[in-house]
Amino acid sequence: MELIRSNRTEQLADALASLVRDEPLGAFDSEAIVVQSRGMERWLTLALASRLGVWSNPSFPFPRTAIERVLDDLDLGPTERSKAYDPARLKWTIAELLHEEAPPMLHEYLGQTADPDRVLRLSSSLSVMFDGYVVYRPEMLHGWIAGSQSQWQAELWRRIANRLGPHDLASRIKRAGATLRSGDEALEIRFKRLHLFSLETLPPLFLDFFAALSRSIRTHLYLLTPTTEYLSNVDKAGQLSLAIDPLARDGHPLLMSLGSLARDFQELLLEADSNVRRDEDLFTLPSRATLLGSLQADILEFRGPPESADKTSITASDDSIAVHACASPMREVLVLHDIICGALEDDPTLRPEDIVVMARDLDAYAPAFRAVFGQTDVTRIPYEVHDRKTRDDAGFYDDFLSVLEVLESRFSVLDVVRLMDAQSWREDFRFSSNERARLTDLLQAAGIRWGIDAKHREELGFPPESLHTWRAGFGRLFLGFASMPNNAEVFNGLLPRGELSLEDVELLARLSRLCNVLFDFRERMHRPAKVSIWVDLLGQLSSSLFAEEDDDSGAVRVLRSSLEDLRQLADASGYGGAIPLRTIRRELAGVVLRGTPPAGFLRRGVTLSELVPLRSIPFRMVCLIGMSGESFPRADDRPSFDLTRDKPRLGDRSKRHDDRHSFLQAILCARDRLAITYSAPVTSARSAATPSTVVCELEDTLNRYYHRGGSESVLAPIEHPLHAFDQAYFTEGNFLSSFSERHLRIARTMAQPPSEPRPVELRAELKTRENRVSIAELAKWIWHPAREFIQRRLGTRFDESTLYEPTRALTELGNLDAFRVGNDALERSLIGEELRGFLRAAPEFPEGSWGEIGRNQLAREVEALLEGRETSARPAEERTRAVTVDLDGITVEGRLDGLYTDRRVKLRFSKVRTKTELTTWLEHLLMQASDEPDLPRTTELVLRATDRRADVVCFAPVDDARTLLEHLVKLYEASQANPVPLLGQPSWVFADHMIHDKAGQALEKAKKKQREQTWDRYARFAWGKAGPFANERWAERFGPTSSSVYEPLFRHRSLR
Repeated sequence: MELIRSNRTEQLADALASLVRDEPLGAFDSEAIVVQSRGMERWLTLALASRLGVWSNPSFPFPRTAIERVLDDLDLGPTERSKAYDPARLKWTIAELLHEEAPPMLHEYLGQTADPDRVLRLSSSLSVMFDGYVVYRPEMLHGWIAGSQSQWQAELWRRIANRLGPHDLASRIKRAGATLRSGDEALEIRFKRLHLFSLETLPPLFLDFFAALSRSIRTHLYLLTPTTEYLSNVDKAGQLSLAIDPLARDGHPLLMSLGSLARDFQELLLEADSNVRRDEDLFTLPSRATLLGSLQADILEFRGPPESADKTSITASDDSIAVHACASPMREVLVLHDIICGALEDDPTLRPEDIVVMARDLDAYAPAFRAVFGQTDVTRIPYEVHDRKTRDDAGFYDDFLSVLEVLESRFSVLDVVRLMDAQSWREDFRFSSNERARLTDLLQAAGIRWGIDAKHREELGFPPESLHTWRAGFGRLFLGFASMPNNAEVFNGLLPRGELSLEDVELLARLSRLCNVLFDFRERMHRPAKVSIWVDLLGQLSSSLFAEEDDDSGAVRVLRSSLEDLRQLADASGYGGAIPLRTIRRELAGVVLRGTPPAGFLRRGVTLSELVPLRSIPFRMVCLIGMSGESFPRADDRPSFDLTRDKPRLGDRSKRHDDRHSFLQAILCARDRLAITYSAPVTSARSAATPSTVVCELEDTLNRYYHRGGSESVLAPIEHPLHAFDQAYFTEGNFLSSFSERHLRIARTMAQPPSEPRPVELRAELKTRENRVSIAELAKWIWHPAREFIQRRLGTRFDESTLYEPTRALTELGNLDAFRVGNDALERSLIGEELRGFLRAAPEFPEGSWGEIGRNQLAREVEALLEGRETSARPAEERTRAVTVDLDGITVEGRLDGLYTDRRVKLRFSKVRTKTELTTWLEHLLMQASDEPDLPRTTELVLRATDRRADVVCFAPVDDARTLLEHLVKLYEASQANPVPLLGQPSWVFADHMIHDKAGQALEKAKKKQREQTWDRYARFAWGKAGPFANERWAERFGPTSSSVYEPLFRHRSLR
């Protein structure tokens, strides 16, 4: 094996290109280049194309794939039998063996009945662990087969080997050893020569195999190494002709700390077959013109820390290495965007394609990266995110797996609302944002919470109640469309709900069809089944929900192919157990993930990727994000029963060591700039951002080697403010900078002194005059003129979001719901069992005992109100009449119910008295001002008090009713142009104190009441934080106007 070493991947590519150019293979022979990542494959393809001009027909197998192909060529065991040891298939074999007879050590975990989901999860861990044993502990497995160890893993492996035969990779390599070491060049191997390119490490088993293979075919190992020196303390350097400096053992601390992977691989090379020989060294000393170049040069030379007087001087403006501390991952990406904008502006030769951003946790940063770099109002930088969501078909697979998640859930409203966001459905199952908003309103009106029906709830271990289930809710909504308006008659245990138009019914029917598909498949899928049955069911589900002729048809076919792969995995292993839906969903997700790799690397612009795929590839600018102490480097999460965990060997892989090596490679592969960001954990907003230990080591090393004039620290973290629009970014002379015009506008606005908003006022004359007004409309304007003015004249609303996403069961009856249900019962004069049947059908009540308590309480209050009406009303039949009164060209109209011969009796299931009394007073004035002779002269308003009695508010006859009504109509007209000085509760309180001879306290009490109403956003919008009383003109008119409206009410009002 010919060894070519360099500290630069470009130099290794040059060597490979020279060899391919000078010694070309035949036109039909493929150049085999073994790589360890698809990112390297993509970069090397472009690099060789640029160097050779014409470059085609290469193959880029991974090390294990290359070995398996050679073994297949040597005909060492049937290929299909060897595939049985692939972890994806091996776990099904292990699961079948555990079902047959699990080791006694596992009984406590698996349970007496061997839960199939636990069995498969454990089998998945064991298959990965055994695969690691095959690669890193082959001699241990051979000993288990030959010996009689009673350890449970040994027994399980013997059972696996007996069932599958000696066709695991380690056994095949062992059988091939003698053949390969013979050096027979006549062996029929598909590879004419082999290039192991930019490999950073290999398992000892693989390295020995390639070394033996090099006796038969020409093999080149292109080794990317950080230094010219020998890192190990094992004195075998002569075998590789490496010059060892005795002082190197006190060499560069960063390399000694982060270079364990490279150090171990050097030692493995020394212990490998003696056929490994050094062919060429292509080391390049980086320029020391910058801090980054000086660091790389010192690492290459393995230079130890200098004395204080010998530290290298770094210019104050050198920012080739920078560390940024941020408040959150989103702020990290925002800061990174500004850093990249600055770099592109400073260096016109720098292109977005020359920049890579690497994250330890890509899923955490990809959404923020897309949000920031995809903005339209900032400097646009082309970018590419290397994850599955970049694929055009990624949304389809996510939608399908989300359906399976819902099928095993409680079917909460939130679950189904989320499904409505899917854009992969058949056309009739897709909903626009406006349609989803309307459907959520209807679902809220129907009282749907969770559960398909009572049976579904019972299967989940809950009482079989159907009150808040989907089927009951759909029944209420369709009944509401089929019933007369305002109908509240119980039909088949259901009350009609929702005011549905024809468009609403069509929309609801589509949702109902979608839900019925889901309900049907949930019924068919809630029991465990064999894998083959699951594959058929999931295929049918796909056909029911997704169209095969649209843009996602290719994804549908890939999904079905994945389902067939899953069937074949289970069938090939002989697994015949029944598994639940949650298990098949997890297994399908794994198969889909393997079958839908992320989109290709290095296609355009800035690349965001995980650390591993691109860590050895050179870029002019390298950015590392997410380098916080909580997430990097990762901890070793191998299971406790993994035998390699407590007894590590040379060449063993460790996530922690891999991450530390990735950080070292990122430093060495940055050609011009290295930017590092970290932030506080998302779950703890108040925590300070703490850097990773490797970042701290980098800072310490730079401070030991270099010095910067006028600064104690060569590399100190740049602390970024909490917000991107902080003044620090736009202050001249500050080292922070921003390229966002939007953030600049916000910063300028926030820098201005606070000012009170101008009062809301409509200065233009009204072009048209309203000639009709209802009593209900008049009451709204008189009660809160500012709110009605802002809503009706300005078209502005401050209503809270009505998005209906309950995540838990209803536990109490809300006040507004109680008012609505109580009024419906009052209007129908329901009592006794008829009343209680009505309340049992109302979805506003919680379930169980809490609901029963609420129904009994409300029933007693309704009956108390009806008794109050009986004491006020005469035996004459109640009447309802539409009444109109003409006042100076304006017609006031209203529908008055509860009319009796001598009085009007109005029942309202309400404890909020003031607004209800104002509305009743206006109706009373309308009745008094009417010319109709048979209308009563008094009004009695019956309101809630307790569950044993009702309060009765009486309004006496009014002689000047027409004059009072005219005055109120004039206030209504005046409010159309500028809200009159009335304010609901404060006005009521003022008039109440004035009528009871407390004039000295009236205004202060009104102001206090106004200050208490902090929830009134309309008042704040109209008059600012200071409130309306800060406006002298408004305050002067408040008292007289409030008195003119409410004092007549109090003079004619009495309580009984």
